[in-house]
Amino acid sequence: MAECILDKMKTIMFLGAGEEQCEAIDIALDLGLKVIAVDGNPNAPGLKIADVGINADIKDVEAMIEIGKKYKVDGVMTHAVEIPQVVAKVAKALNLPGLDPDVAERATNKLKRIKCLTKHGVPCPRFETAKTVEEAKRKAEKIGFPCVFKPIDNAGARGVIKVINKDEVWGAFNHTLNYTQKNVILIEEYLEGKELSTESIIYNGKIYTIAFADRNYHKKRFEPFFIEDGGEMPTSLSKDDLEKVTQTVDTAIRALGIDWGVAKGDVIINKGDVKIIEMAARTSGGRFCSVKVPLSTGINMLRPLILMAVGLTPDLNDLKPKFNRGIAERFIFPKPGKIIEIKGIDEAKRIEGIYKIHLNDDIKVGGKIERVTDHTMRKGYVIALGETREQAVRRAEKAVKMIKIITKVE
Repeated sequence: MAECILDKMKTIMFLGAGEEQCEAIDIALDLGLKVIAVDGNPNAPGLKIADVGINADIKDVEAMIEIGKKYKVDGVMTHAVEIPQVVAKVAKALNLPGLDPDVAERATNKLKRIKCLTKHGVPCPRFETAKTVEEAKRKAEKIGFPCVFKPIDNAGARGVIKVINKDEVWGAFNHTLNYTQKNVILIEEYLEGKELSTESIIYNGKIYTIAFADRNYHKKRFEPFFIEDGGEMPTSLSKDDLEKVTQTVDTAIRALGIDWGVAKGDVIINKGDVKIIEMAARTSGGRFCSVKVPLSTGINMLRPLILMAVGLTPDLNDLKPKFNRGIAERFIFPKPGKIIEIKGIDEAKRIEGIYKIHLNDDIKVGGKIERVTDHTMRKGYVIALGETREQAVRRAEKAVKMIKIITKVE
């Protein structure tokens, strides 16, 4: 049992128990905490490694409150799942450490978030909203083409689409509407420039923005959809630009009222100006927070967040970089069609510096590949290390090219 847990075992409840969530569950178990894991998928791997695994809908606030009461949990959290408002409501109902539910909602709902940021003068894209196709046409013309249609209540780039001209509005509007439970969509200014992911921890009123990764976007390749093809660390930004990013991120966090926990930022440098694309009150997915940051810097973000969730004092030394390694991630995008052959994986694993190669469970001969329209449809990834970020990128991209998932259009 970890020294910081003292002599009293505490219990933490994780909402979400998928592959990525297992990384957080493992840390909690190593700390000596009792772990209650909940997931809507009865086969979620985290349910098997937790002390107690429960199959239930993690978005059902009342059900999560009842589970928390039953097991007398000392803390509740999620990792890499877009439900901070659920976690906040459960924590408040159980009188546990957490973010104010109104703040969590404001940082999750894309419309509320961008309204708040704009009101407080935080630089971000110009935006409008639309409830009908005709309104979308008018608002898109007001913003200017190209523009971006987004659902206000989804994540993972689901329903996000680039609109080039007025003729594309009808199809784009209906595409986005399919990914929202609201009767309104968000229309944003289309921005180009260098994009970054950031991660911040907020503790005792201080913001620790400690992780920066350059996002790898080949926007033409996947148009009209926005698909990130991994990223790399350390960032290539100059010291001055990094300071500008940090200041803008901190301003956005304070504007939203995030005064406890974590904030995940998506940032773009557009024509020399730092602008906030998104700022969410949760840890990032895609292994950024849990794998890439520790491998590149030695910073373990999940450990202090877990301790904070159960009311314990985090060790702020966990937030200090121990080294500065190159790391890169690239995703695997097979061509659409039926899979007829898979090869090259063993050869790719033998490339120097390859940390991990992962293929989704549905990547097997006979499986079907659909056109990629959002981040959930990526079929695997490669993570590579290097003495420099450039070396790590070369290794990751070499491995991806070596892996051959051959498909046939039926």
